[in-house]
Amino acid sequence: MPTPYFARAELVRTCRAAARATPTCEHGRQMEPSAWWRHRRFGMLVDVSLATVPGWAPVGQDVSWYRAHIDGRVADANLHPTSLVEALHYHRERWGHVDDYDDFFPFLHFDDFDPDAWAGLARDAGMGYAVMTAKHHDGLCWWDAPGTDRTVMHDGPARNVLGQFSAACERAEVVFGVSYSLLDWSDGRYPGTDYVDDVVHPQVIDLVERMGAQLVWADGHWGAGGDRWRSDELHEALRRIRPEVLVDDHWWASRADVRVVEHRLPGGIETDPWEYRRALGASGAFNRAEPDDALASPTALVSELTEVVAKGGHMLLRVGPDAGGAFADAVVERLRAVGGWVRRHQRLIDEGRPWAHWGDADARYLTVDDELYAIDVSGQGRFAHLGNENGRVVSISTADGNPVEFDQTDGGVRLTRPPRRSQRMPAVYLVEHDAPPPPPIELFPAGAEQHTELAELLTDAKPGDIVQLGEGIYVGPARIPDGVTVRGLGPDRTTVDGAESVAVTLGTGSRFEHCRTRGGGRRVGHLPRFSVRVAGDGATIIGCDVVGHVALDGGSPRIISSTASGVVAAGPNRIEIVRSTFGGIGTDVGIAITGGAGHLIDSCEFEGHRAAIVLTGTIGSTIRANRIRARWWGISAVDCEATDIIGNAIESTMRAVDIDGGTEARVTSNAVSDGDSGCVLQDGASNAEIGGNHWARCRVGLLAWGAGEFRQRDNMCADLTSEGHDVVVGP
Repeated sequence: MPTPYFARAELVRTCRAAARATPTCEHGRQMEPSAWWRHRRFGMLVDVSLATVPGWAPVGQDVSWYRAHIDGRVADANLHPTSLVEALHYHRERWGHVDDYDDFFPFLHFDDFDPDAWAGLARDAGMGYAVMTAKHHDGLCWWDAPGTDRTVMHDGPARNVLGQFSAACERAEVVFGVSYSLLDWSDGRYPGTDYVDDVVHPQVIDLVERMGAQLVWADGHWGAGGDRWRSDELHEALRRIRPEVLVDDHWWASRADVRVVEHRLPGGIETDPWEYRRALGASGAFNRAEPDDALASPTALVSELTEVVAKGGHMLLRVGPDAGGAFADAVVERLRAVGGWVRRHQRLIDEGRPWAHWGDADARYLTVDDELYAIDVSGQGRFAHLGNENGRVVSISTADGNPVEFDQTDGGVRLTRPPRRSQRMPAVYLVEHDAPPPPPIELFPAGAEQHTELAELLTDAKPGDIVQLGEGIYVGPARIPDGVTVRGLGPDRTTVDGAESVAVTLGTGSRFEHCRTRGGGRRVGHLPRFSVRVAGDGATIIGCDVVGHVALDGGSPRIISSTASGVVAAGPNRIEIVRSTFGGIGTDVGIAITGGAGHLIDSCEFEGHRAAIVLTGTIGSTIRANRIRARWWGISAVDCEATDIIGNAIESTMRAVDIDGGTEARVTSNAVSDGDSGCVLQDGASNAEIGGNHWARCRVGLLAWGAGEFRQRDNMCADLTSEGHDVVVGP
């Protein structure tokens, strides 16, 4: 039996001790610059700003945006809402004596700050590198930055917090880096040339030259491109100081060392360097409104970390201290619990490389020195990718070297006696297996895959015709003529590929059935990428898998039993979307409808969007029986009339229902859980009826802020996290 990695602890300690601020060594060999990055896969981002003082945001929002939440005049807020009525209500109740954001400075004392404790926490969590916010969007610099008095040396802590943490990281053998916001709400020169010349370049160079940063991550990068920041010029200067410095792709430079991934992991193994950034809860910075059970559990964090590593990436975990400079007990407990597992399997995390398959919901697979390790994250003892086609499994053993009984079939490996579910952390197994059998000899080798131009097949189609597509890929773009049906064999068998163009456009009364579509080119950020467009009235999409978005231009369109990233419409009447599924990337909208009347969204599922459903200026729409899990908004009706929001199930969403202006909304019989608010009425929303809803484990049930008359009855609140917040009316 091969020697498992866990028997080489001394070698692991030796290699990790060598990973310092200079090019490191691996087994005695000189490594190229920044090679430490390949062997430290787990890191900590300490998220700090002046907003650490109030330390509050609605559950689901980030505390670092507190200034924007109470002041709608800030620049480049991008997707973040400004201002938030929840934050206005909290600020009035708790901080009514603070008129200006900078008045928080006297409360930022950091008396409990211990840089060695911070670095020690990262080390205890099994992390190999740590990143600290050098400057957030509020412009506060956390070191003695050149060219400004807006630093923690002049106000607040009166100590070089970042410099002390950098030194502590060196003592703890943790690689140090910084996050720097290009957006600056405090500097009137932003984003002009003087700001770039006098602020950005000198400060970032100083962070590398004096503070010893080996990673320089950009934040607040959406206000301008790399040409405005002169990122290439800046990075050349950094590399002259420290050739091994790493920069991420948020600088919009011509070259990036690391690609940033947020909100949703890649679907498979990625070979280029990438880093997944996530917060321990919804907020990276300390949020006193966020209950402890809203923070990710140690088991969930280890499960996600192993998925990231199995897909070839790094994971950076955002945490934040309070105004005293200490981390909350719940944060410390979780990080140390994660570290207990990571440190036992340190080499697997830091040295492990993706196998042929990354895994699935049950398991992850990693290789170390050509040895295969299977990680059981579900506790079910199922390893679907270890079927006979991937080679005969000779033996499976635990971390202690004990053999494990198993059965192998074409469907994978199943442990005969999997660990009991009470075992909270994933189990790791060493798998000894033979090489996969050679593929069968092809007596009749398949030729190149044939792609058929869909438009040619539709040239002679007439109203009432059904064009049956076969198995394979059809090339778009194509327009389905009026009254014609195009039918595939199912999304897994029939694909229409539009490449850079919309794959399929539907004419009046046409139908598009049982196909997969892709097209619209490369998606840019949160912007929609259209794969299908409905141009004519009365068109139907049924049973399709749309890789991208659907644009609705024609009236009375129907989308039935389909999947897509989202739907965008402006103007059509009587849109009907039923029994369909939509998946987001964390920054986008599921269904966005502007104008029109008589819309129906019924029995759909939404997962992972910034906002699941947004109606603007519609009349007489019904949103019924949907299941929603979104970041900030579940259902938002802006300046709408007579909107019925009935019987929806909404969980883990900041605002479940948002009635923003408009009149005669009915919000009834919805079940909401684990968000911030069950329903918000604001901006003059009038004559709303809120009844029969169930709001569980939210901070507030109903918040009416600047709303007109409304009626509320028979709503039930259970286990609200803020006492006496069943109904809040203001200002």
